[in-house]
Amino acid sequence: MTMRELAKLCNVSVSTVSKAFCEADDVSNETKELIFKIAKEQGCFGKYYKGKYYKKIIAVICPELVSEYYTIFIEELGKLIEANDGISVISYYNFDMGKKCELIEYFASYLKVDGIIVIGTVNELKKGYDVPIVSISSSSNNFADSVGTDTEWAMRKAINTLIDYGHKKIAYIGEPLTVTKMEIFEAIIKETDSLSYTVIQSEHRFEEAGINGVKQLLKENGDYTAIICAYDRIAFGAIKELKTRGFKVPEDISVIGIDNICSSEFTETSLTSIDTKPSDICTLAWDLLCKKLKNKYFRINQSIVVKPQLIIRESIANLR
Repeated sequence: MTMRELAKLCNVSVSTVSKAFCEADDVSNETKELIFKIAKEQGCFGKYYKGKYYKKIIAVICPELVSEYYTIFIEELGKLIEANDGISVISYYNFDMGKKCELIEYFASYLKVDGIIVIGTVNELKKGYDVPIVSISSSSNNFADSVGTDTEWAMRKAINTLIDYGHKKIAYIGEPLTVTKMEIFEAIIKETDSLSYTVIQSEHRFEEAGINGVKQLLKENGDYTAIICAYDRIAFGAIKELKTRGFKVPEDISVIGIDNICSSEFTETSLTSIDTKPSDICTLAWDLLCKKLKNKYFRINQSIVVKPQLIIRESIANLR
């Protein structure tokens, strides 16, 4: 459809149509809305529109898409953005810090999106960025306003709960991307002299890390009665391997996961897990971004920390 034909359908001049698509101030909002509505119906809106897209475009940059934990954030943020008349653009960096920086620059400098939410820490930004950025991260090493969960509180709660249940030999199973959790586990557990512990970092990920971790643990013959896993899918694998080898969960060995993904409640032995409150984190991150969208100079200059919650289910019990 030509612009002249569109102008005729809208009962305005060709000049008015042209100005509307350029977001000119001398065309009323009512006239613009009419022109845009008819242009979309005729399938030529994208052909003529020269201004900034009429909805806010928010880029969400996440570590990966294969983990249920991160898809929770993507889904929650998507709902919030859409409910506020925006559109989310999803991209991932596969835990590659260089790629993450590249994506931030791409969305900020070239696509010129309205805002960016990064799931992960943000390195020092190049000067000249005026796109509002919010990080979802519990790390203090961050160059953007951030919202995250209190990982230390979560690990301390898991350890103290097992102590209350009578456990004194506690193992940790993680993988290469959960080193921070491992370090927090060691630091907390060393505060109590009466505890024995071991740390296993599998070279695998997800359920395979739990299976591999239990195999390594049983080789040590440490007679451990409880295991804390870096996240729930590792715990699923650990429980599977324990049962395969004739152990009962939780009668012989108690298991705790972290993240409280949806399937944790519905496994054969429902998993005790730390709920890191992703929905609350996303709401706070979006509220913070909205403030920055209204005022690009707005900063909180700190990290907002959300307190997690331990959800006790069938996978832990008092030491027999």
